[in-house]
Amino acid sequence: MKYCFNCNHITPGEPLFCNACGRSFDIKLCPRHHKNPRTAEACSQCGSRDLSIPQPRRPYWTPALGVVLSFLPGAFLALATFVVLVSGIIAVLHHPEMIVSLAILTIPFGILWWMWSQIPAWFRTQVYKLLRRRHQRRERGDG
Repeated sequence: MKYCFNCNHITPGEPLFCNACGRSFDIKLCPRHHKNPRTAEACSQCGSRDLSIPQPRRPYWTPALGVVLSFLPGAFLALATFVVLVSGIIAVLHHPEMIVSLAILTIPFGILWWMWSQIPAWFRTQVYKLLRRRHQRRERGDG
């Protein structure tokens, strides 16, 4: 699955091009689909000058921020789940009638785990909005 920073479209699988706008992902491709760096003027294998247009560059800090935004909450959530699960099992062993409370406690943790799995999609959307605003300001001549 790849995300296009040009049109905010997610393409499933391992595509070479965005299905929505036709731009390539971080490389330039010739008509024979030879991979070339973003800076290439001609294909390094066949010499063709007809190269694809790559999607806009991602800001350098987005991959690091994406890792931090998905790892830190995930690590905290895993630790909290472990602590609650262990303390819940100990409580149920001492007081078997508390099993309903333990079952009810699993619902918010299920919701939190689902929310954590959605962070990368949310993050991509926010980065796209940031880049779009910056691009629009440049076109207007504001900054």
